[in-house]
Amino acid sequence: MTELSQLPTTESGHVVKRHSMQWLEGLTERSEKEFKAAVVPKPAEFSGSKYPTEISTVRITGGPEFIEAAGSLLKPLLDFENDTTRVEINLQQTEDRDTGNLTDNYALYISIAERG
Repeated sequence: MTELSQLPTTESGHVVKRHSMQWLEGLTERSEKEFKAAVVPKPAEFSGSKYPTEISTVRITGGPEFIEAAGSLLKPLLDFENDTTRVEINLQQTEDRDTGNLTDNYALYISIAERG
């Protein structure tokens, strides 16, 4: 059993930010020196779709074991949580579109945003 599957969630499957941050912080760290240098924060006044922009956003979906393995590589992003930038994080169980039931899989979204 993974730590991820043990996190408390809302009825819709969302893990609150505080628990998501603690979970990510607790993962075994793997070094990627150039990772943070490549991040492009979302401007404070940005609106619209991020897909056609250079704004750095990470979306990972899959089973808990995969989410934890991939999430451990993203720990350097936590250093962006400061007075000028913030970590936007959404961690939730995925929903079966046909039944509306929560699955055993998860989705993790992380991006960095400038503070306004």
